Amino acid sequence: MMPFRPIVMTSPNTDYREYRPHPALTSYIVCYWQSVPMKGKGARLSSVIVPDGCTDIIYDRDALTGRYEWSYCGMFDEYFHAVSPGGDGAATWGIRFHPGAYHRIIREQASTLAGTSVLLDDLSPALVRELTELAETDLSVESLDAFFLKRSGDHTQSSRSIQAEAAVRLILEGRGILSVKEVAGEQFLSTRTLSRLFSDYVGLTPKKFSAVIRFQSLLSDYVRSGGRNVGEASASFYDQSHLYHDILKKTGKTPSQLKLSDFYNHS
Repeated sequence: MMPFRPIVMTSPNTDYREYRPHPALTSYIVCYWQSVPMKGKGARLSSVIVPDGCTDIIYDRDALTGRYEWSYCGMFDEYFHAVSPGGDGAATWGIRFHPGAYHRIIREQASTLAGTSVLLDDLSPALVRELTELAETDLSVESLDAFFLKRSGDHTQSSRSIQAEAAVRLILEGRGILSVKEVAGEQFLSTRTLSRLFSDYVGLTPKKFSAVIRFQSLLSDYVRSGGRNVGEASASFYDQSHLYHDILKKTGKTPSQLKLSDFYNHS
């Protein structure tokens, strides 16, 4: 999988950070991330999550009650609000997977999990037991690397999953601009076969996934330019008449309301 580091919207209520995985894991894990609540912000915190083309395994720990929860967040194409525990000692960890790569860990049709967050225990109780044991001893970048390095040797990709990842790679390389017909043609597939692959391994349709990657490409250019006018950054990706509505749909803000400080800086 080509290098892909999506842009995420940060919350003023939390300290959010990303960590690179071991080089041997970068073909399917984008990053690990941690979100720690700021002091005095309340017992429950809400954050805006923008579409990033990825899926996540998430661990929430509430230090006040001692309760924890593992969940799986599928792929989505609109922004939504996520709630996490606040208070001293609370923390959220995440493992972010490349588009279509989650199936190396969880065997479930991607489209059934799109646009939703479910308890990981409902998908893989055995995985939850292993991850919980890890969390109770030492949840860190190093321990997560060791955990997934051990599991990575157990997976053999099918020819269909390889086809799906190749199509995803084309869309990423084209920054979401290629048409569905062009992507299918490059893979010597019919558009119907491509759609079935995306239903099984990605979650969104090829058209919706391309729209998310186009949006992410816009955000990437906007952030890397130091926050220049969104309209200027969008020239390569959007018909200007559609820019306003798509940004609003995917961030909850209009283009003029976006600020560079809204987003996590990878540098």
